[in-house]
Amino acid sequence: MTSETPNRGPLFDKHVADVIAIVFAMVIVLYSASGPISEFVRWFIETTTPGFEELSRRDQRVFLREHWLGAGYRAFEQGFLLPTGLIIGLPIVLSFLVTLLTLHRKEGLRWLNWTLAALAVTAFSSWIVAIFASDAGVLPSAGTIDFIMFPLATAITLYLTYRLFGGFIVGFCLFWVIYFFVKGDLPSWTGILAGSEATVSQNLRQMVLQFWAQTGGMFGQPIQVVTGNVLIFIVFGAVLMASGAGDLLMKIANRLTGGLTGGAAHAAVASSALFGTLSGAAISNVVSTGVMTIPVIRKSGFKPAFAGAVEAAASTGGQIMPPVMGVVAFFVAGQIGLEYRYIVIAAIMPAIFYYLGTFLAVYFEARKLGIGALPDSARPKLTRKEFVQCLVFVAPLGTLSYFLFSQPSVPKAGFYGLVVALVAASILFREFRSPANLWRAFVDAGRMAASIVVIVTAIGLIVGLIQTSGFAGRLSLLLAEVADGPMPIVLAVVALGAIVLGMGLPPGATYFIIVIALSSGIDTVSIAPLTLHLFVVFFAMMSTVTPPVALAAFAAAPIAGADPIKTGFQAAKIALAGFLIPFVFVYHPAVLYKLQVIFEWFGEERVTSKAMIDISTVTWFDFGWIIVAFTLAMWLIASAIAGFDRTRLGVAERVLRLLVGFAALLPQMIFAAPALLAGLALIFASPRFAARGAQAAPR
Repeated sequence: MTSETPNRGPLFDKHVADVIAIVFAMVIVLYSASGPISEFVRWFIETTTPGFEELSRRDQRVFLREHWLGAGYRAFEQGFLLPTGLIIGLPIVLSFLVTLLTLHRKEGLRWLNWTLAALAVTAFSSWIVAIFASDAGVLPSAGTIDFIMFPLATAITLYLTYRLFGGFIVGFCLFWVIYFFVKGDLPSWTGILAGSEATVSQNLRQMVLQFWAQTGGMFGQPIQVVTGNVLIFIVFGAVLMASGAGDLLMKIANRLTGGLTGGAAHAAVASSALFGTLSGAAISNVVSTGVMTIPVIRKSGFKPAFAGAVEAAASTGGQIMPPVMGVVAFFVAGQIGLEYRYIVIAAIMPAIFYYLGTFLAVYFEARKLGIGALPDSARPKLTRKEFVQCLVFVAPLGTLSYFLFSQPSVPKAGFYGLVVALVAASILFREFRSPANLWRAFVDAGRMAASIVVIVTAIGLIVGLIQTSGFAGRLSLLLAEVADGPMPIVLAVVALGAIVLGMGLPPGATYFIIVIALSSGIDTVSIAPLTLHLFVVFFAMMSTVTPPVALAAFAAAPIAGADPIKTGFQAAKIALAGFLIPFVFVYHPAVLYKLQVIFEWFGEERVTSKAMIDISTVTWFDFGWIIVAFTLAMWLIASAIAGFDRTRLGVAERVLRLLVGFAALLPQMIFAAPALLAGLALIFASPRFAARGAQAAPR
């Protein structure tokens, strides 16, 4: 009895946090269901009211408002689904409660959890009340209570971010907080850092007015995008994973790729690509699939650092894997005013190119080490039941894709995808039908969503500080000057900025910082907005495998029992394609835009938007050419880096392969076409190839 007593408190706190996580998940579902519910209410009223179709349109609208169901739904909509304070504030309050109640696991620190939770609820609830008043017509103002609640909410946000995501992003945020107050005192030689003068009290008042009395800072565009579009996909993915679909995914991946040279590593790549269609988060992909794949990769003969790097590189690609491309794709849609479905189509070929490059890097390393396919026992065939269970992916993803493309409402697509996922999982997986498993699925969804809201709240603060301090405008002017130079230099500056800023920051934060810096000078850069934004997205994504701070590699290293820095360098080498693809789609726009004709095939008009190029300017020849050229280039580059093709490659041939591979990607056909022929000659007409029978035995 005595031994159990110390655990009752933390166990009770966990149960409370689980209940709040369930409530949070239900709130997410309810917000995304607002469109379908509205459609259902209208359908119900129309079908149960004789003569409704005979009424004039004006009388129909009046009747819909006055009908008992229509009036009830309208009151619910006005009181819960539409108020800005609840749409933004309620997810933050619930997320902080879920996380804070179990932050400190020791019995003696329970009081701290509950104290922080109470302070967070008090602070953010006061903001919700103030925004309700603002919606009612009260002008935003900064009162005494705001000067207390804003610092309190900020401190809790940063502390929680530190506990969940480490000190780097908190330090980065504090840098901008301090800069906000001292920018006017910086000497002119600090360049773009030097800002306008203002007193401390003036700066504080401006900060409170912008970030607390209004929807800026923590409540700005990042959290608005996430609460409006992203969180329903977190619930969607959590339900599928809880159904047992994760094990089935691994089995499918092993079956598809296990028979190839280096099969264990290819299975990790395939499984991470499949997981990426559901989650789009690099670190969670590493943790989810890495515990299963990394030990198998090591056992097959790869070194620990390489095993962890394969998983890190493969999981990183999940962030640009359609249809669920993580948080950043929704940010892009909101930033450039383009429907999400066009971004999904644009990302198809870059995602395929990325995993092609990853596959080739693993393939040549396996050849060099003499690692063959997985044994038959490690890649069992799918049973008839498991073939049927594959519908748990096909049906929800098909539903999701249909609603994204035919009725471009992201929340509605997520809601219908979730409904189909729940039905399919309940039918196909018997164990999922139990209340305990359903409970656990939604608890996991609420907890995952909570951690995302915490980090996005901190990102919003950083973005707000950079904008309000004036630094973004000054940096925009600098980048506008740089944009007058050669295009490769402009792209290199943007890429380097995304990688450097991304070291330790989530891709969403990196993307926003870079894009805000470009916001004023983006018209100066002669690249279509969709191309430029996806360029930034790619390099923000690649920062998770770029040393010295490669978050995905750092997550994989402990599982592999490897050094994090070595794992990071190996991951960057395996993911080399990711550094090339953004430049490829800038100079070969067919990669992003040719597949947009799919909408014309389904009867829509030709896609026209200021955010895109005229898709009629790219041809099927352009599209086919870059597919062939990129495949050949990656074969040459990956084999050169590994130092092995069918036999060991000498230094001269490795250098030649690199040069020819890069030349094949050039936009000028006068250079690319001869390079393509030279590359084919290197692969198929090499003396080494002719003598492969005598030399093919790897070391």
